[in-house]
Amino acid sequence: MKTRKPTPAPVFEEPPVSGSFSEPALAPLFELNAYFLNAMAASASRPPEGRPHWALAQRPEWTQLRPTARQRIARCPVCLVDARFNEQERWEAIARRAPLASAAECGLPHWQAVELAHMTFTLAWTVARADREGARIIFGMTPPCARIISSFSIHRIQGLAEQHNDAIRPAWEDHPEIWRHLLSLTEAAPAARLPPLHVRAMQRQLSSLALATGASRQIQHSRA
Repeated sequence: MKTRKPTPAPVFEEPPVSGSFSEPALAPLFELNAYFLNAMAASASRPPEGRPHWALAQRPEWTQLRPTARQRIARCPVCLVDARFNEQERWEAIARRAPLASAAECGLPHWQAVELAHMTFTLAWTVARADREGARIIFGMTPPCARIISSFSIHRIQGLAEQHNDAIRPAWEDHPEIWRHLLSLTEAAPAARLPPLHVRAMQRQLSSLALATGASRQIQHSRA
């Protein structure tokens, strides 16, 4: 009588990823990133005073960034738009419907700023409801902000873009070296000595998130 050999365990080329980081799940994020990059590239044809007020918008590389390069950058698995999801007190005030001091408009046409904010808030809310840990990494949310945003109703989310589109800004606005690298990408493969683009972006996101989470803990301790 032949003995049956045990079924071998499946072998993965890469470790399995959570649902939030699968290709289908990331598709809407890639679309949002592409929308932001295309808006920035389109603004480069305007006079400097007509561009968004972010320092990033003044970089000369936008006029030379081909659509294929923009598509490659857009596939970064973290959001290239920062909606201040790491500012706990701001989102607590929004949840209470408390008035906030208005920030200066970003310089995008109003309709485009609202549309970009709507896309960002809606996608962040969708991901936070399904996978808070994934939302923290993709959108740089602190745990308190993830809880607040996931608690909003769909009607509340729809109104946020008109009221709070001034929160929108580029990710890593205070780290121009990151964007200097991203905008220097061509269709050529990156140097072998450097980690892949998505790894570097993820490292920066996690580093920023760690700092923001520490600040949130200080807020909680101060209230105790």
